[in-house]
Amino acid sequence: MSDMKEETMNEKHQSGVVPFFFEHSCFDKNWVLRLNSSEQINHFICLICKQVANSPVEINCPQHENMDETLIAGENCLKQFLNNNPHACPVQPHDGCEYYKMKPMQRLINDLIVMCPRQFQQDLQTLEGNEEGQTHGNTAVICSFKGKIKDLKGHLDNACTLKLSECWFKSFGCDYSCLGHGLDTHLNEKMKHHFDLEELKQLQLENEQLKMQIDLDKKNNMKKY
Repeated sequence: MSDMKEETMNEKHQSGVVPFFFEHSCFDKNWVLRLNSSEQINHFICLICKQVANSPVEINCPQHENMDETLIAGENCLKQFLNNNPHACPVQPHDGCEYYKMKPMQRLINDLIVMCPRQFQQDLQTLEGNEEGQTHGNTAVICSFKGKIKDLKGHLDNACTLKLSECWFKSFGCDYSCLGHGLDTHLNEKMKHHFDLEELKQLQLENEQLKMQIDLDKKNNMKKY
């Protein structure tokens, strides 16, 4: 392995902050419980993954319509289950699972107050590191966000102090990422490394162009004969 590739790999994701991906999966119950009681979320639990349902649906198949409990699942969880088990139901074994979206419940879930999920993950990482006798340099950087779930995406995209910034030279092969305040330090310390990456990228481009020209010349020569 070249020194340049090895240096790039060693630098990759050294920020100490676990990235958070805001997707359609259900919400981590332990995260939600940081600022909410079990009583507040008991009726929001997805019966498939046992987390707090995101885009909740109620399963209302005729085969189990006499059951007393409300059968809630996260829409994404249920769709994944049905894709993997096309002739099944997560409640009872039968064909043709029926369900409908619960918009009133989604509004209640959206209004739950939560902490920043990146801060939650950093807290867990710090706790695990302390148990293993390790320390993390970025624990001094915190995000104090406490707000509604429905406001999370805007916070994570635009305002979170724990949002990772990618190196300006990512397109040249540098996969380093860090908290925003550390990017200037990285750019200054790795200036030569980035110039080497630029030069390598340029050489690769020139080689590709040369190969294309050689192939074109071969085709033109073949046409002559």
